[in-house]
Amino acid sequence: MKLLVCTTEYYPYGSGIANVAYNVVQQLEKKGIECTVCSPTGPDIKIEPISGCGRLTLAHYWYKVSKYFQNRQNQYDIAWLHYPLMLKSNPFKRSYVTIHSTAYGIKYPFYLKPYQIFSRVLENYCLNKLDPDIPFSSVSDQSILDLRANGVDRKKITKILNGVNTDLFGPNSKKGEIRAKYGLPIRSTVFLSVGRLTYHKMPFRMLDLFKRIQKHSKDYLLVIVGGGKLLPELEAYAKKNDVRVKFLGYVKSKDLPEIYSCSDFFFMTSRYEGGEPTLTVAEAMASGLPCIASRIPNFKLIEENNLGLLFHPSDDDIAESQIQGYLSNYDAKISKNVQNYAKANLDWKVISNSYLDGFYSAISGDVQVKTNFSVSKHH
Repeated sequence: MKLLVCTTEYYPYGSGIANVAYNVVQQLEKKGIECTVCSPTGPDIKIEPISGCGRLTLAHYWYKVSKYFQNRQNQYDIAWLHYPLMLKSNPFKRSYVTIHSTAYGIKYPFYLKPYQIFSRVLENYCLNKLDPDIPFSSVSDQSILDLRANGVDRKKITKILNGVNTDLFGPNSKKGEIRAKYGLPIRSTVFLSVGRLTYHKMPFRMLDLFKRIQKHSKDYLLVIVGGGKLLPELEAYAKKNDVRVKFLGYVKSKDLPEIYSCSDFFFMTSRYEGGEPTLTVAEAMASGLPCIASRIPNFKLIEENNLGLLFHPSDDDIAESQIQGYLSNYDAKISKNVQNYAKANLDWKVISNSYLDGFYSAISGDVQVKTNFSVSKHH
């Protein structure tokens, strides 16, 4: 099979979309699939859009993709398209679309309401322009619901969970050395947060909630990994409110596994996420970290599989009580159960088979994805 991957971001640049595309490609190439990656940074085909214009940047990228492949589409058996906002027609005979998050799902501040409306209209128009027989997949039930709420009505949208490299992320026996490297107290109970500091992740609420939690133990420490425009403001807010937190800022991908491995719990207060689980939650699980997160649909597998705690999404009094109750009765054995779940369900080897099954089904004209795909069939 000759697979073309078209994505607006690709490793080592970008986040969620880049991570999925890159890791699936790595697994598919091991199975003998010939993969060509087209993104604003390559590595095989480089198509650069205008920058700094939000959804218009995405639309401009897909416009250039449509134009570039207009007479080159027959070089590939199928094109894997990540959130294709194509204003022009789709140039590919066979396509497979993956949606990571939606314009409908993200809640913008009130002053960005016009942009939110524009984004939803653009999403509806572009995705509904695609042939109705093109199979869609999404990384969460929530994104599927958001697509349909925005009027993107597909015959079938298959959920394929986000994955993680369980060989890379896992416990580390040198926990003390790693903590010393990052200036973290050896005996602290570390609550880790990883991700871009954006409003929908509710970082200010995280600080407020942790201030309540920290009074229950002098050993509790919040560690926040991630950059963004909100970082200076958050640092000032934490200092003003005496929150026991250490900001590590942006950390290179290659260093993330050791930071997860020296932590005790993963902590999230997001009000919206696109993936299920989010990539950071998957990494935390593979590292054996129970997840303490707000009760939103994308985190439901945490509760369903006893992988941590979901607390009240908006009431801090209730959330504090729930979290402290969980910590008071915490059994350290759960860490191994969390890691085993990630290995069995979220490893990229498992996830890539689901995508490959979808590609083969689309090529054969059968858009129904089979969950029991045999690896031997891939060769």
